[in-house]
Amino acid sequence: MILVIGSDKEVKEVIEESKFSELGVWERKHVENWILDYPEILGEDLLIITSEYDRFNKTRNRLDILAIDKNGKLVVIELKRDVAEKYVDLQAIHYAAFCSTLNLEQVIDLMLEYNEKTDKKISRDDIDSKISDFIINSEFSDFDNQPRIMLVANDFREETLSAVLWLRDNGIDITCIKLDPYKIDNKIVIKSEVLVPLPEAINYIIQAEQKRKTSQEFTRRQKQYYEFWAKVLEEFKKKLPDVTSRRATKDSWMGLGIGYGNTHLEWYFRRRPEESFCVSIHFEYPNYEDNRRVIDYFYNKRDILQKEFPEDELIFQKKWGRKWAQIFLKREDGDFNAENISWGVDRMVKFHEVFKPELKKYFAKK
Repeated sequence: MILVIGSDKEVKEVIEESKFSELGVWERKHVENWILDYPEILGEDLLIITSEYDRFNKTRNRLDILAIDKNGKLVVIELKRDVAEKYVDLQAIHYAAFCSTLNLEQVIDLMLEYNEKTDKKISRDDIDSKISDFIINSEFSDFDNQPRIMLVANDFREETLSAVLWLRDNGIDITCIKLDPYKIDNKIVIKSEVLVPLPEAINYIIQAEQKRKTSQEFTRRQKQYYEFWAKVLEEFKKKLPDVTSRRATKDSWMGLGIGYGNTHLEWYFRRRPEESFCVSIHFEYPNYEDNRRVIDYFYNKRDILQKEFPEDELIFQKKWGRKWAQIFLKREDGDFNAENISWGVDRMVKFHEVFKPELKKYFAKK
């Protein structure tokens, strides 16, 4: 229900929720195309790979939409115009299983074919760059074998929601999203709502899922990260003993506070577009304009700052991810070796010495 309130704060109109079928809306012709044009209606940024994919082995079924999320995961999106029928979850699991073997090169092929169908002229290299720019996971090198699943419908049966909750509890990343249509004059208004996991419980659910994962043994790569960061921190604390009390993590990155909110130093590994190890300062204000102002301040001093790093090139990335910014040094070596430990510690000490006083000057002028 939508209440239309007048300037006198009185209810002027009550608009009841409708159904897509009652409004002459079709699943493939309308709902699917709306999502292809505005995938953020599903609650997050998604990059569309293809739609109506029907070249699975041993089945003629069509996958409605295949996309990529910001972390570099494949997302299987299954649409139903009204109430999602029984076994929609099983159907989506089949599609996820089929897509689990797709690699980056195959995904680029699919995107290229999809863009050609929609008359968008784009090269293979452009698509590769588009994927690299979209994904914010610095460790991404290829897609894993565990696609996410999104079930999208006007409503869900209780047994479907129960099955989805059970699947999530057993490690399957599956989400139910409800699209509610309302007819207002000659227009249709659509409101989206995530039913599973519940928005008010999502932090608890994610934390519980992460706890289950971390209670298991580290993967080989996670062990390598943990051991590498432990050595980095040990050497860094010898040189700047009062800066941090951080402990090693199993992630591909590790941040350090620098005394100012929404700004931090960070070591991280990149796996694409090339294997590299980076030392950086990140500006992560909620508003992009704030990030742009601070990195512009440093960019205007780039010649002076560069003299502090004679052996490396300072790289200014004014828009990183959706709205962040960073300044970083890059070493084209993605291994967990002694050279990277020494280089990373030395450069991070220098970053702390150079950028902290400059941040003080910047904030003094604000």
